Amino acid sequence: MTEKYKIKLITSRDHSRRAVAFLISSEENITAKSVFDSLKNTKSERILLSWFDAWVDGLKNDNWYHGWNQTQYTGRYVRCFVFKYREKRLEQRFYGFLCNPKTKLPDQGFQLCVLIRHGSKSQWETDENDLRIVEEIRTRPAVQKVIYDYFKEKP
Repeated sequence: MTEKYKIKLITSRDHSRRAVAFLISSEENITAKSVFDSLKNTKSERILLSWFDAWVDGLKNDNWYHGWNQTQYTGRYVRCFVFKYREKRLEQRFYGFLCNPKTKLPDQGFQLCVLIRHGSKSQWETDENDLRIVEEIRTRPAVQKVIYDYFKEKP
């Protein structure tokens, strides 16, 4: 029997503050990893990898990535996060969520961005449907379990 969800880190697991991972599943709404894999050896892949590293290192740049705050969408998507890039004049997005999968001190502040969904953007506002899907997937017990099991601390 295969697991329904897996995660795969795209940045180093050993960073003390942050990491970026893909949620992997055969579900049709979970597209980030397969789309990212299709970018192999392209300028877009290199750009995204540099954005991932910049976020992991704590650099703030809303042109490359950002979350949503309490004042947006009445605060429903404060755990959602997006990495952005442009390809062939189209705005491309990798949507995911932030969580803190390490539960023991001193690592409780460790932040993981789990990328779930790829989307193209043709208007200024984010398509709320993408955020709604990410939020729904984020709250699934099976998704939470696979993330926390991956980072389970050894006794």
